[in-house]
Amino acid sequence: MGAKVLEFPADRIAKGIHAYYPELNEHKVNCQLTASLSHNGNHYFVDSPEELPVGRSIKFIKRYTVDSFTNREKNPKVGWYSYKVTENAFEKLKLQYSISSERHLD
Repeated sequence: MGAKVLEFPADRIAKGIHAYYPELNEHKVNCQLTASLSHNGNHYFVDSPEELPVGRSIKFIKRYTVDSFTNREKNPKVGWYSYKVTENAFEKLKLQYSISSERHLD
């Protein structure tokens, strides 16, 4: 069962990181972007419904299709773009967008 999303217009959410912990029954905030830190902590993976400017610090990975997910058409990320982003670029994105990030307790 996935995390519940708090429904509020994404463009009205404050810019910056909005972290949530599923283990604490916290709900996902409906933000403009979603992000997760890489395993080695050197970069982030960012998903966006719109194209981001690609350059040295933002690399395009793929665009999600119905074949990317097991729940196919029902997944809200169908049509979204996936990027690999450096820490510096992520700091700039935090100033421009609201970003939802799932965190886990260690």
